[in-house]
Amino acid sequence: MDEGGRHTRAWRRRATSIEVAAVAGVVSAIAWSVSLRGLLDRPGIDATRDEIARFYTSADANRGIGVYLALMVVGTVAYLWFVGVVRGRLGQHEARLVATVFLGGSVLLTGLVLVAASLLAAPSLLIEVGGQIPDPGATALIRTVAAVLISLFTTRVATLVMFSTASLGRQTGALPTWLIVVTLVVGAFEFVNVTIAEPSLYLFPAWIALVSVVLFVRRPGERADAPAAPRP
Repeated sequence: MDEGGRHTRAWRRRATSIEVAAVAGVVSAIAWSVSLRGLLDRPGIDATRDEIARFYTSADANRGIGVYLALMVVGTVAYLWFVGVVRGRLGQHEARLVATVFLGGSVLLTGLVLVAASLLAAPSLLIEVGGQIPDPGATALIRTVAAVLISLFTTRVATLVMFSTASLGRQTGALPTWLIVVTLVVGAFEFVNVTIAEPSLYLFPAWIALVSVVLFVRRPGERADAPAAPRP
């Protein structure tokens, strides 16, 4: 066995470890939260036409937009890494249906998040790239569409990820019972919530961070149940 092959296998083991997944989950939660907070505040979703017009003619119109978009990309990549490791480590012990819902819901969620972030940033990018001041009415409509994507569509897709994660955690014993209960309660709330309220947007990133921390500190010997045999 050559030295290079051993190093490659060792790197792969570290890159796909639960600890790395936990770190990626925390990075994703922080990056998404900071990015969403900044993009939604440029200006607020409930801003009037006059407030929108004043904002996009001010010196603050382009400030920080690149940083917020970069954070969104970093958070998305970290989240997909988190999903890949968790599915690879836990999904092999669960039914293919649940593992597929977990993966499919995660991919759809990241797509919705990126589209919403693009819509929120579009007016500022129009000034920076095209040198044009966006129309206040069109800007309000674009940002409302982004708010709908984040508040109504993304949160419901997130419940698929949460419910499937709870199933994976229960089947493998990787998650404690209290966290599975919390996941089901928060997921049910997100699914039935039809209000466009900014605080609820941060429930999913907070849940990702919580799951990541639990995965990081939880030892295999502390699991209540041994992993079940793979099911078709």
